Amino acid sequence: MTGPFVCDNLQGTRLVRLPSILLPTALGLLAVAGCCLPDDTEQSAAPVRIGPGVTPPKLIYREEPEYPPEARQAGIQGTVVFEVVVDVTGKLTNISVISPLGFGLDEKAQEAIERWRFVPGLKDGKPVNVLATIEVNFRLGGRNFDSRTEDRRMHFNVALAGLRSHDEKRRKQAVKTLEDQAKHDFPPAMYVLGKLLEAGDIIAPDAQRGEQLIRKAAKKHHAPALFDLGSAYCEGRGVAKDTAKGVHMIGDAARLGSYSAQFYLGNYFSQDASRDLDRARRNFRLCAATGHAECQLRLGKLLLSGAERRERDYVQAVAWLELAADQGQPEAGKLVENEISRLSPEQVSAVHRLKSQIAHKP
Repeated sequence: MTGPFVCDNLQGTRLVRLPSILLPTALGLLAVAGCCLPDDTEQSAAPVRIGPGVTPPKLIYREEPEYPPEARQAGIQGTVVFEVVVDVTGKLTNISVISPLGFGLDEKAQEAIERWRFVPGLKDGKPVNVLATIEVNFRLGGRNFDSRTEDRRMHFNVALAGLRSHDEKRRKQAVKTLEDQAKHDFPPAMYVLGKLLEAGDIIAPDAQRGEQLIRKAAKKHHAPALFDLGSAYCEGRGVAKDTAKGVHMIGDAARLGSYSAQFYLGNYFSQDASRDLDRARRNFRLCAATGHAECQLRLGKLLLSGAERRERDYVQAVAWLELAADQGQPEAGKLVENEISRLSPEQVSAVHRLKSQIAHKP
């Protein structure tokens, strides 16, 4: 069998709990194309890919991941893609996220698949370690339409458009809408109104009240407010500098989907003073997976320049760089040109397959 395969057990799973949503389901276990890649541990033999003479692993036990409350409330849906090794005992090892969603979905998906069990793959009748990818889908269904929430969202968006208008009457109406929504503790309105009060260009400045509103929005887990306040602590901007507190807040914002927070942390953990390349790659993956070319470039460069770069890192690096180059990122295009001639036919095939997997899946 040379192409992707789907475990029979993954289909038709009965869904329980949380009747207002459709619980996440894993759609399949897909073989990774490319040459055999070395395992990370000395105790394990090198994993093989699915192909002639190799029997795919078969899923025999699974657990459904939980849907994090933040993701459910925000209506986040999509697919988390993992690269794994199904070892000779039928357990998953070397689990790494290659296409994340954020909002806690990646962590919940990994917690679930770590408990999955397989009949191991066979080669020449003997169990072998198999390199593969797993896709875990998160879908919401059966949710009743919330007219109040939708009405509030609609009026907020209208207010944002009004703020950009040259019509003074529209701008005043937009501010009034934000004031009304802020009184009812709507986090996006509190944050935007807070920024307006700090800037003082559309309404009379009131920095103290503006900061209070931004802090209230942050306490309600509004990602832009968390990033704004966290970066202020990191830089000592208007508050006593507290890097640890700031990084923690920005981490929360990154988990809740803030591209700015993800990019900030990717850069932060790439620096010598705070160097943690695993965390840098993790954050760049989050914003890279949503299609941001600069994140794709930064992630590709980190994977490409790793001191102990593995074969799979190299293939992923070229895939991310090609995605960035496809969006017109010039540096990524030059890096791809430098690497493309070094790729074997198997690696070229693996890059093309990974590109379709790691791009954001709504």
